[in-house]
Amino acid sequence: MAFDRLLEPIEIDGVPLANRVLMGSMHTGFEDRSKDFGRLAAYLAERAKGGTGLIVTGGFAPNVEGGCCRRVR
Repeated sequence: MAFDRLLEPIEIDGVPLANRVLMGSMHTGFEDRSKDFGRLAAYLAERAKGGTGLIVTGGFAPNVEGGCCRRVR
């Protein structure tokens, strides 16, 4: 089988992953407005429940300082 190790666990820089399945970043439009953060969390949670080993988020900063549209003083 060409992907015989796909569902095997792996550790990357000390972070254990249940498998080698990766979901690339998807711009859903939920990351653009704080009122949609709950929808974004639900969207990502469903993918995690489905067994995705690593989810890469896109267009979303972990805090205001990391955002693309902050004002520079």
